[in-house]
Amino acid sequence: MALKDLLTDLGSFYKDNPYAAKYKSKAGPTYAQKYGFNQRSLKYGNDRPADGSSRQPFVITPLPDINSDSTAKTGIIGGIRRQIVNRAQDLKRITKFLLTPKGLLFIGKQELLATQNPIVPGRPNRSGQLKGFYNPLSTLVQVAASGTGLHLEKQGLLPIGLQDNQVKYETVYTDLDKDKEGRLYNLYKYKIAKDIIQPSSKAVLEKTGISTDSLNLIEYNGGPGVLKTIIRATNHGVYNGSGLGDSMYTWNQKDFNNVVPASQNGKLPTILSDFRRSIRVVQENKTTGVFGENAVNYSSVKVNKIQRVGLGDPGRRSRNRSNLYKSDLESVDKVAAMPLYRGPIAPKDGKTRDFIRFRFEVLDNDTGTPTNIHFRAFLGAITDNYGGSWGSTKYVGRGDSFYNYEGFTRSISLSFKVHPQTRDEMAAMYQKLTYLASTLAPDYSSNGGYMRGNIVKLVVGSYLYRIPGFITSLTYSVPEDGSWEIAYNEPEKGTESDQLETPRHFDVQLNFTPIHDFAPQLTNGTRKYALFTPDQVNSGQRNPYLPEKANESIIYANAADAEAKVESIPISTLLAEVPTVEETTESKLSTGDNITGKAVEFLKK
Repeated sequence: MALKDLLTDLGSFYKDNPYAAKYKSKAGPTYAQKYGFNQRSLKYGNDRPADGSSRQPFVITPLPDINSDSTAKTGIIGGIRRQIVNRAQDLKRITKFLLTPKGLLFIGKQELLATQNPIVPGRPNRSGQLKGFYNPLSTLVQVAASGTGLHLEKQGLLPIGLQDNQVKYETVYTDLDKDKEGRLYNLYKYKIAKDIIQPSSKAVLEKTGISTDSLNLIEYNGGPGVLKTIIRATNHGVYNGSGLGDSMYTWNQKDFNNVVPASQNGKLPTILSDFRRSIRVVQENKTTGVFGENAVNYSSVKVNKIQRVGLGDPGRRSRNRSNLYKSDLESVDKVAAMPLYRGPIAPKDGKTRDFIRFRFEVLDNDTGTPTNIHFRAFLGAITDNYGGSWGSTKYVGRGDSFYNYEGFTRSISLSFKVHPQTRDEMAAMYQKLTYLASTLAPDYSSNGGYMRGNIVKLVVGSYLYRIPGFITSLTYSVPEDGSWEIAYNEPEKGTESDQLETPRHFDVQLNFTPIHDFAPQLTNGTRKYALFTPDQVNSGQRNPYLPEKANESIIYANAADAEAKVESIPISTLLAEVPTVEETTESKLSTGDNITGKAVEFLKK
């Protein structure tokens, strides 16, 4: 009852509310107290500034009596009647809206959007130059038919689309292809095969938007181009800065630089040369300081990674893919496929050459002959941990401790990933992984059967070169996203003659304890904990990170000797060509033969 009173007379709020005095106007009674306030008596209109009217809502429905039961009636008859009444009101409302300025603007936008649709034969598409426009009657009929399951086409002159199958997209294109009038067929015929377009064919081409101009592929009014859509043809000409040239040329895949141009009007076109060769200029680039004679020749065998390190090229175009089970030597990674072998390592320019040398040499406990394990691996983190042990002693009457040195320890941990790129590398990978794991198991002597551990020499580039020691732990992990070999040739048996159902990807983590072949001590340059490559030293290739002489110390007697060493560093070719000046403005450094001064001057440039 309180709500009903509030709807009919807002003054009742002030009469019965204990806080009414708070809301009363000091100048006199409120509007509701003086005249009453019936909220159901508010009228539509005058809802815009200056007493203007929006003429909305478009459909005005009288409010039911306040004492009536407005609960919706249920049942089939009531539901049908309500649906009819609601659809009629919706139709009236949308019709009035379309006649307003905003409604007319909406219709205009739809017409513009319709013209931007591409030409696609068959209803309800924009199937022709002047077809597929928006008809607002279609929207009104669809509003009236809502809830009935009837769906009309938005575009077209008639609000109800024809039901004839001949106008459906799939039927139209079936007939076009049957009569050789389809878009793809004619694009090939007239744009690739270059058949002459006959006058009788122009209507067929325009039906699918194919241009009759030899320079264009697609051409029609409207579409994504708004006023006109044109998709131009192109060729394999060389871009000359102003447009596409008409010159055509082919590439000889055996030699990237072998370009065979076709003449154009009796003249050969200017062809951009292979950047890998043209970069080797003779003159110095004064802007960058790069010298052409020192540029990398990318066509060299020494640079090409496939040839230099035997990486293999399974993705090359010339590969025969007709038989997946046929071995292809050009695709095989030579390092990954290298099996276990005993004796000295293969030559560096042979099948074991890698970007970073990475192998294990397992020493025979009787003869010392190594069994070599080469991995083409993705190297991960390397941890080289050095430890010094100090013992403490406490004396009576002293609060602090006294220390004495007790020993030296070193441990190395590293991780790597192995993944074959061809079937032919699978067997070698598993043989090497299995053999490496067996080094943690004991070796039993032939004389007496005594248990012996296995000594391994580790090679990781030049940082860890043939460091003797033993592996304390080894972990193989198969990642969740790693691929498997499924032995597809014999799925019933789960095996093939040369393949098993096995993972193709392993993450390897190992811990290695070195056993140095020298007495670890404070170094003076003669004791090498890392960066020691005796094969280079023995062959006459000096290790640039070590002293020039075998017994020479890396520690200079004083600061003056160290400074003299810096001043004697040969100036690089780059800095040698930089003109000298008397002095720099910032540091006042002499730049005659002073490498520091020349470097500063070069950087200033």
